[in-house]
Amino acid sequence: MENLVTFIIGQSIIIFGGLIGIYVKISLKLKELEIRVNMVEKQDDQIYKKLDHILAEINKMAIALQNKQDRD
Repeated sequence: MENLVTFIIGQSIIIFGGLIGIYVKISLKLKELEIRVNMVEKQDDQIYKKLDHILAEINKMAIALQNKQDRD
């Protein structure tokens, strides 16, 4: 009987330790993914700003060419 109680307590400790280990690993992976997503979002914002600037410049050139055609 004493051996059974010791076995059950040992198994409980092992299972509890395993669950804590899984929780820690998942938490770390989720934090890593969150950091990666934030970095990608920052890069996307920079790219969108550059594309907006390029689009604005293209529109200015198109207006300038249209004005030049109108004069001729």
